[in-house]
Order: sequence, then C-alpha cells, then structure tokens
Amino acid sequence: MRDFLIAYHLHDGQRRQRRFLEYGLFGSYDCYGEVCSLSWLSSRMLQVIAMGQFKLLVFAWCHTSRNYLGIVVDCPSAHSSQILHHVVQLQPQSYRFIDKGLFGDFFTTYIQDLVSGRYDVHNDVISMLPNSGPHTGTSISRGIRTTVSVMFCPDETPAFRVYRYQISFEVLDFAALGFASAQLKSRHWLIHYQERQTESSGHGVVGEFPILSEESPYYRYCSRITDDELEDLMLVAFEGYFTMVPGTLEDPAGPDFTLAVPYTEVPIPMEIL
Repeated sequence: MRDFLIAYHLHDGQRRQRRFLEYGLFGSYDCYGEVCSLSWLSSRMLQVIAMGQFKLLVFAWCHTSRNYLGIVVDCPSAHSSQILHHVVQLQPQSYRFIDKGLFGDFFTTYIQDLVSGRYDVHNDVISMLPNSGPHTGTSISRGIRTTVSVMFCPDETPAFRVYRYQISFEVLDFAALGFASAQLKSRHWLIHYQERQTESSGHGVVGEFPILSEESPYYRYCSRITDDELEDLMLVAFEGYFTMVPGTLEDPAGPDFTLAVPYTEVPIPMEIL
C-alpha cells in the first residue's frame, strides 16, 4: 500500500473531464464511436467494493465496460499472504479477477511496457490492446509492419461473446515499400470457430481507406468479432490479409500487394474458465 499512497501524493488521479474519460491512463480504444477507457480515479472518487469475502479499493474504472482495477484491502486470513494489497483486474459479470501483483510492481511493469512499445501511444492516447504477448500477432511485408491484438469484451450483450480487435499498420522502411505511399483497398478474413470456418471480405476498414505515407506512416483501427450467433459456436481464432495499392486508389503506382494478418487465437473469457 505504501507505493499506492505515494503515487496519489504525486498525482491525484485524472480529473472527471470528458478527455480523461475517453483517454485513460491505463489504456483506451475507440470502436465505431464507442470509447472504452480505463481511467485513474481521483482520491475523491475512490471507493471500496465487496466481492464476497474480499474487499477491493477501486482506483481505475471504465465507464463503458464497468471493468475495474483495484487493490485488495481485506480478505480471509487464509489468502492474505497470497493476495492482500495486490492489484487485481476485475470482470464484474463473472466476479473473477486477474492478480497483477503489488502496486509498485504492477505500475513499474506497466511503465516498462509503455517504454518498450508493448502498448502504442499515438496522439497522446495509450492503446488498451497490446502489441505483443498472448492473443497478438505481427507480420512484416514490403517494409510495413502489421500488428493484430484481440481482447474479450465483457460489457457486451450476454447473448453471445464479443471480442474487440485492433489492427495497426506502420511503415518501417519506405525503401522496402518502393513507393512514396500505399492505400488500403480491401480486407479478407478467415474466421475459425469450434467446428467450422467462415470467410469474410469487404472494401476498406471501418468505412475508411487509409493512406500510408511519409507524412502519415501509421494507422490503427478497432473493430469487433463475435461467436457464431446462429449455430452457437465459440470463436477460436482468426487470420487474413489486407490488399494494398501502391500510390492511391485513384492513381495506382504499381500492382496490388497484400499484408498478412497471422493466425491469432482469441482469449477465453474468464466466466467459462
């Protein structure tokens, strides 16, 4: 708790303003205009919630998903040596949580992840979805790095499970690209369910046709994918590719090429573990 109290002496959370609700210290994403942001609460907003025999001091909260980060401040004596004063990430619907260790260790690891690039920081916004680790994938082709990351979203309808995925493109080497710019033309997905596969194609992404250039070498977007609603089959993984046009769609400078999205498994929701 000492590190936690020191952190609040240094900075008393994020103010309750629209910007901080949309761009949380512990990550955000924007999917079709719906913003999910895990914001660091000010001391005036801290509260203790009961979870069975455990009590958590909630210090970070997402107003969209109702997910929390909290510190265990009280628990049965049989568990105190393992989890008392640890940071946990709580999924309210299942009342299951992920133990993230003592606050000092949790926060140090998080800062190291930001510095190393495990979480993107673009236009002063920290992405909630990581670039590396479980449920992520990366490929590099024609000097462009394509990264995919997927997470389970417990805030969605209980009728079927919904996952958010993030795709980012970054030009690492314009010499390898061979052109001053390239524009995204279409997407193609191969979706793996428990007992079958389906394919899906479309033009652009989230209604956009982004252009990668020296002025704008980076682009990312967030979308969603679900279990098979008709046959009630659990989503297992997905993969695919994007078709790019050298130059622009209006003025192509060469033949199309593709950027692969590697086979990426989705996380198993905590409530079915």
